[in-house]
Amino acid sequence: MLTVYRTVKAKYSQEPLATEGARLFGGRWNPKGYALLYTTSSPALALVESLVHQPRVKYEKLPKLVLFTLQVPDDVVFFSAESLPAYWNEESYERTQWLLRDWLTAPTNLVAAVPSVVVPMSYNYLLHPAHPRFREIEIIKQEIFPVERRLWRDEGLSSETE
Repeated sequence: MLTVYRTVKAKYSQEPLATEGARLFGGRWNPKGYALLYTTSSPALALVESLVHQPRVKYEKLPKLVLFTLQVPDDVVFFSAESLPAYWNEESYERTQWLLRDWLTAPTNLVAAVPSVVVPMSYNYLLHPAHPRFREIEIIKQEIFPVERRLWRDEGLSSETE
């Protein structure tokens, strides 16, 4: 089994394995219409990945996060930074969304391990909900995930910024 981590905004924590947001809006590794569950290799990476996607707001307005520890079948295909095109970490997702086209359309493995853009020597684990083993995912732990104040820089933001 593989242990992975996922942060979820507290208001959505009742459905920690939901993939609808990724299906509706797409992400770095999937275009709209393809559902994925984005997870990470460590709690620290989960936090960093969450913070990098937060809007520029005052610290007090950051959404509350919940960290889920999941166990998933060890059914992984790895994609190293060296095996991906040079543009894999571009700011725009336009070209990266189809890099895993074959896996997105016909997942032979439950998990695709891809390098994190934020911390390239660490891996994010993409879980494919269309794979038959997706139902074997177990939630091991759920806990409030506080964001240390010193990690958030909000100087220059007015108190009305949301």
